[in-house]
Amino acid sequence: MTCSAAPRRLELCRFAVVDVETTGSAPPGGRVLEVAVAMLEGGTVHLAFDTLLDPGMPVPAAVVRLTGITDRLVAGRPRFADVAAGLGRVLEDGIFVAHNARFDWRFLAEECAAAGVPAPQGPPLCTIRLTRRLAPELRHRRLDQVAAFFGVENPARHRAFGDALATAYILRALLGRAAERGIETLEQLIESRHKLRIANFGLRIGRPPFESAIRNPQSEIPS
Repeated sequence: MTCSAAPRRLELCRFAVVDVETTGSAPPGGRVLEVAVAMLEGGTVHLAFDTLLDPGMPVPAAVVRLTGITDRLVAGRPRFADVAAGLGRVLEDGIFVAHNARFDWRFLAEECAAAGVPAPQGPPLCTIRLTRRLAPELRHRRLDQVAAFFGVENPARHRAFGDALATAYILRALLGRAAERGIETLEQLIESRHKLRIANFGLRIGRPPFESAIRNPQSEIPS
């Protein structure tokens, strides 16, 4: 994300909405199979980057069933290091956004480190967290459920290009809700997210210790 002293109005921001498909649930054991970036700028969405990748390992059967991406489909495709520079150019002027941003950010950061290139700049925006703040009536926030709530179709579910585009349209709807609440700048949007986290922390005070113990520890990845 580019730095600026002046507040950035949301309608002037360039959002780089990212999705990755992977061979596993976490790096370094899992590798990126496909990465896509959909741009949201001035209310317009377009696919700016999409490529399948050779992960350097067999595609697990469960991933094939989920995504339809097979060993044959990725054979001869570039490795992540081959596309890292081009991906970086697409991301460098945009605000990194993803649905469950921690997942996509972690994978890209790991792949960038292995390729010897800078990781995406941050902190990222997560549409799950924004949905929690701006659409509190929606109790379940998986991508399918949020897309259905906002009337977003996704004919390519569990493919990076389909999920990135769907998430970009979801983000556009969320920004519309933010505007209705008087949120006009990126800084206000981020602040509203932090206020929600503080409020949720306050609600957790007084819970039995075992409830806190089973929560997943926070990652060091910025969010």
